[in-house]
Amino acid sequence: MNQGLPASPILLAPAGSLPAVEAALSAGADGVYIGVRSLSRGGRAGLSPDAVGAAVSACRRAGARLHAAINAIPSSVELPAFLAFLHRLRDAGVDEVILNDPGVIALARREIPGWTICASVGLSVLNPEDARAYRDLGVDAVVLPSAVRPEEIPPIKWASGLRIEVFAHCRPEFLLHGKCGLTGYVVEGDGGGTASAKRGGSCRLVCRNLPIPATSHSLEDELPVWIAAGADVFKIEGRELSPPAVATLVTRFRRKLDAACAPSAGR
Repeated sequence: MNQGLPASPILLAPAGSLPAVEAALSAGADGVYIGVRSLSRGGRAGLSPDAVGAAVSACRRAGARLHAAINAIPSSVELPAFLAFLHRLRDAGVDEVILNDPGVIALARREIPGWTICASVGLSVLNPEDARAYRDLGVDAVVLPSAVRPEEIPPIKWASGLRIEVFAHCRPEFLLHGKCGLTGYVVEGDGGGTASAKRGGSCRLVCRNLPIPATSHSLEDELPVWIAAGADVFKIEGRELSPPAVATLVTRFRRKLDAACAPSAGR
């Protein structure tokens, strides 16, 4: 495994299109994560397979990393094509893949040694034993649900040695992050599996029509606490966002993160 723990926290921005990749980089993101159509939750908010190379090139020019969220869960008959596509991403220069299934993680680690693998928030790592189990499967990093508090990070990090990612900005969580199955229940006529966001379908953001708090979950005023706790990556949710919206969020968090990491911030 490639541990590669960052010396200081990095800002990871979302992008659902090539213009959004460029917007995130111009605003100061250290890395960008994309989805790929049909293989990532989010439906149309993803790049075509042919566009991934252009995203890699944009990140290389900016000195940033490109992560790919491949959080669809393949069936047994789909596994060979799924693995072939992971090889294609690796060969295209994608630095890191975000995966959402224990078996797929083990397969990717065995078949593509040396590639950095992140356990998706959909795997709901909540405690040190969860983190250690995924480390043993082969991951290098884990995205924690927003239900995890700063004081819970040190034992998770100490037990696993993994890079710890947290959501700096995301939709409010009323179910455990990554565990929502509302789309599959609400959308009719999609032929079963294709209605599920976990099976290559689209998250229809059904929650936007429910009477739940609309205020975004944000750590922007708590960054020093999370940095002190050991968060390595601050991730912004929103691959469906427009390029201007991505730029606005990244600019805001870049400023806040730089201020929190400044030598005078700890005095």
